[in-house]
Amino acid sequence: MKKYYTFIFISLYLLSATLLFSQCAKNSNIYTFYYNGKKYEIIKEKKNWADASACAVERGGYLAEINDKNEQAIIFKSIIKGAHISRTYTRVNDGGGTAYVWIGATDKTTEGKWMWDGKNNGYGINFWNGQGAAGSGGGSAVSGKYVNWGGSSKGSPNEPDNYGSNQNAAAMALDGWPIGTNLLGSAGEWNDININDSIYYVIEYDKPKEMK
Repeated sequence: MKKYYTFIFISLYLLSATLLFSQCAKNSNIYTFYYNGKKYEIIKEKKNWADASACAVERGGYLAEINDKNEQAIIFKSIIKGAHISRTYTRVNDGGGTAYVWIGATDKTTEGKWMWDGKNNGYGINFWNGQGAAGSGGGSAVSGKYVNWGGSSKGSPNEPDNYGSNQNAAAMALDGWPIGTNLLGSAGEWNDININDSIYYVIEYDKPKEMK
């Protein structure tokens, strides 16, 4: 019996150690906040979109899905004033030279068909089709779904534009772009950028244990 309990103890220890050391983000680089019954984490570690979504899934969530202006506002405020991320912490050259944070939107499966697929599993909600005025134009939201593409604050989205024919994931800008202007987009608005760019990201959780 003693050997049995020793075996159980060692097994639990090894499991705990595995979970501890397999974490994809350091606690010191995570800023947590809550909104409307959900938990969010801003991860201040640079990853490409696929690796960021993989980390989100490993942690039990998904890259953030933004469904209304209030959620948009609290996420942006938390990035700037909560996590204290500098608007110049990095520069994304194909995104007008400004800094961004990944969210869960992508059109990597079908060009121009934008999905909320923060788990990167091929499933999600189609919320936008086509391109904005900076691209081929004619894009529009699906069934009145919320969008905040660059230029939305001026009434006509300029993004997404698939600049360079390789922009397949969406990110939230921390300042206007092109850098030093608001010509194509303003702080907080979304832009499509290269899915392999390495930037910070936001994770969303539907039913965090601490809120049940």
